[in-house]
Order: sequence, then structure tokens, then C-alpha cells
Amino acid sequence: MINYNHVVQFQHIFWDEQLKSAKTVVDATAGNGHDLVYLAQHCLPGSTLWGIDKQAKAIEASTKRLHTECGRTDITYHLVHGTHEDILATGNAAAAHNDGSAANTKFNTTITNIDLLIFNLGYLPGSDHTMMTKPDSTIQAIKGGLDLLNPKGLITIVTYPGTPEGEREDEAVCEFISTLPQKSYDVANWKLINQANKPPILYIIKGR
Repeated sequence: MINYNHVVQFQHIFWDEQLKSAKTVVDATAGNGHDLVYLAQHCLPGSTLWGIDKQAKAIEASTKRLHTECGRTDITYHLVHGTHEDILATGNAAAAHNDGSAANTKFNTTITNIDLLIFNLGYLPGSDHTMMTKPDSTIQAIKGGLDLLNPKGLITIVTYPGTPEGEREDEAVCEFISTLPQKSYDVANWKLINQANKPPILYIIKGR
């Protein structure tokens, strides 16, 4: 059942369609790992899943959640401690690799040919609210992601305009992606328009 009242869950309908063919999937804001687990549970066998976060405790939480809630051994996932703008700018990542075995090993690798890239902006739930994503770095990360995106790739972005900082970030995201060329991308948004307190907004970028 589609939950129209929950933007983060509503976007699953777009993910599900993309995951029917996606082989490289990136969560640019891993957080506590909830989205990563969903992606891991629904991606194709042989897929590669990436999770990026600048907070070490987010990487730890995501790794733990993947271990406990997703027992798949037919996918590969990499957890990367770093800023999404730097990693997506080059695709270069020093990752903690897990292939379903108990041990993680550090190695250098490259993110390329992204089929699905997701951003859930704002702050890490249960952490310091000053550690929020910022407009400038978010735009740089989106730009980098676009350069790494496959021609038919999909990007979803959830913004949180309910705070002054979140509203500024939402405005920056909307302004930037509105300028993307129509010949290359379909760009849309989805939001609840009859609710108070400025609920989250979903933005969708689909390669044509």
C-alpha cells in the first residue's frame, strides 16, 4: 500500500521501478541505514550498493543495520565515510567493503555508472542537529552525481523546508535542478499541499 502521507516512503514507488534494472545504487546520505536496507532488500542479484555519510557513527549504524536486517549474500555493498560532494565529484572512494561475509576490508575503488542515486537531506536522526546537510555542498554532490549517472538513471532528493536552514537548502535544490536541460532530464517534485509546518518535499530527476 502506498503511503501518500509519508514522502520518504512514497518515493519507494520510483525506486522500485528503477530497481528492476539497476545494477549500481548509491545512497548519498546513509544516515541510520533505513533507506540502505530497503534498497538492499529490493535490488537485483549482483547489484552493487553504496552508502555515503560524513559522520562515522552513521556509517557504523548503517553497517550494523545491514548486517542485522539484510542477510543477502548475492549483492555487494560499500560503506564510505566521507562527504558526498567530494566522493561524487570524482567517484573515488576508500570504502569498507562487505560481500555478505563477517569481515570488512578497506580498499580504494571507484563509483561509476550510477543507476539510482538517493539523497535524504537534513540531519542524522538522534544526533547533533547542527550537523545538517548544507545548500552549497548538496548542490555540488548533485552535480557530481549527475556526471556519474547512467543515461536512464534516476535521482531522488528529499528536502526538509520546515526549518530556516532546511528551507534555504530546499530553495537551492529547486533552483538548481530547475535549470537542468529538458533534452537530457525530466525533473519533477511531489509534496503535500494541504498540510501545515512545511512538510518534506520529494524531487525527482530522471535521465531521458
